[in-house]
Amino acid sequence: MKLKVRAVIDDTLAALKASGQLTFDVLPDYAVEVPKNAEHGDWSCNVALTLSKAAGKKPPEIADLLIKNLVDKASIVVSVEKAGPGFLNFRLKDAVFQAIAREVLGAGPVFGRQAPKSTGKKVMVEFVSANPTGPIHLGHARGTFMGDAIARLLDAAGHDVTREFYINDAGNQVVTLGRTVFKRYQQLFGVKVELAEGEYPADYVIDIAKAWKAEIGDALLNAPETEWLPKAMEVGIRKNLEAIKGALGLIGVTHDVFFSEASLHQAGKVVGIVDVYKARGVTYEATEGRRREKGDKVRNEESKAAQYGDRQKGGTFLQTASYQENGKYVLKDDEDRVILRHDGTPVYLTADLAYHREKFDRGFDLMVDVFGADHAGHVPRIQSGIKLLGYDDKKLQFVLVQMVRITRNGEEVKVSKRKGTVYELADLIEDAGADVCRFIFLMKTANSQLDFDLESIAKQSKDNPVFYFQYGHARCASILKKAEEKGVAFVGVDKLTDAQLARLVLPEEKAMLKKMSQLADVVKSAADTLSPHHVLYFCQELIADFHSYYTQYKSDPIVGSDVEKTQGRLALVAALKHTLKSAFGILGINAPEHMVAPEEE
Repeated sequence: MKLKVRAVIDDTLAALKASGQLTFDVLPDYAVEVPKNAEHGDWSCNVALTLSKAAGKKPPEIADLLIKNLVDKASIVVSVEKAGPGFLNFRLKDAVFQAIAREVLGAGPVFGRQAPKSTGKKVMVEFVSANPTGPIHLGHARGTFMGDAIARLLDAAGHDVTREFYINDAGNQVVTLGRTVFKRYQQLFGVKVELAEGEYPADYVIDIAKAWKAEIGDALLNAPETEWLPKAMEVGIRKNLEAIKGALGLIGVTHDVFFSEASLHQAGKVVGIVDVYKARGVTYEATEGRRREKGDKVRNEESKAAQYGDRQKGGTFLQTASYQENGKYVLKDDEDRVILRHDGTPVYLTADLAYHREKFDRGFDLMVDVFGADHAGHVPRIQSGIKLLGYDDKKLQFVLVQMVRITRNGEEVKVSKRKGTVYELADLIEDAGADVCRFIFLMKTANSQLDFDLESIAKQSKDNPVFYFQYGHARCASILKKAEEKGVAFVGVDKLTDAQLARLVLPEEKAMLKKMSQLADVVKSAADTLSPHHVLYFCQELIADFHSYYTQYKSDPIVGSDVEKTQGRLALVAALKHTLKSAFGILGINAPEHMVAPEEE
């Protein structure tokens, strides 16, 4: 509908320009939007305001010219009114609304989506990136669903999307994993050895050791550390990644690339980036980094910076805060960061900067990092480091995801009841279901706090937002099935007539059809802002409108004695079902064909 209104406006402007009544070189961008107040019309346009400067006329004058000389080739407009300082409010013919049902059904499964890779924009979404030292757990859950939904949205918006998982397979944590795996391997042969503090005591390491024993027997039992440690690390990482991929598979999440941090170290790119920064003149050697603001550093005693403070006394610092252009600070960090310790070893940030340099060098137009909110402090360091490399940091965007609190009967859930260990993603899926988790984790902005009660989401009532959401699609399917059972099955889009569609004249019917037509715009906006909840809200509003319509007109049912009206309304229901299924699919939520009616019905 919006495109049809824009076509009327563009044709009218072209005619006015050709006749000399309006003069402008380039038509400025303008918006066609749904008015906040339905009484103001079907669509509102601000073209008179945006064109005023270029045309050298006041907005009301331009608005009057447009109204007087309206070119409506398709004859879709009933009336146009001027409002406020130059807005135009359009009212369209009923036939325009009615045609939407045919357009939705005719679009097939791609309704609401742009053609694959049609924008020519290469986008990478990095998400999950859980340490390969253990299973994926509750702490990763929300970011997993959020990252997957963002990738799906960007794909639906027509971008060429790469989903990436960054494997932190270098550093002390994987060395510790390797040592733990080897000790568990020794224990399987009766060797008495105890785990040290900080090693991994959970049963999954025993399972890894058992699998390793089955692969190699006792071949490494008496081998020197230089031989067994790298192999124990390898099998630990490999088996944990297999488990992570398996858990992600339960919720339909896949990645195109698993990028190894260790590969950056092996290629010399981590230490190499220090040389790049030095060549650009943005490093210095010092015992402490410069701060943007004066005052002592205040650090959490439990932070890694505090724990390893002795290793960070001096080294090569990157000007993530103190760098200036034209005498002004231009970066976002509050203090300069060490990237090479005094002993010559790089820090985690150095590897992260090398990894992000790799992303830019692969030619992505947009890179999205989905981080836990606890990594918020890392963001300005990466942004500053990227800018100091000369890259456009606007191509790199961050989505910070707050932790979620899971409760059962009012008690917070942190441990698996079945295993007595950390509450894994697989446990959550078993307790709640993948669709429920997707809905709950996407229903708010990523940076908002979220509580998730396992008991409430099990209730089949209108008070359960997940149930109410999916029941909208199931109700549509049920109506179409019952119509078929009564011998008045929907004729289908190919046999649907304009006369049948012409029976859709109720305000509620036109409102639903109008909303359906906006799915592509909602998807694009949600993709542009990395906000999956916009699509979810769109579905919720549409479902609420349908439930209200269904209840309000029970005395004039969808399937009635008037065959023409019945077919028109079945077309509406079929189009709504199609719209919801398409939108659900973009979010990764299943659209059930059958559900038990809610308790109140």
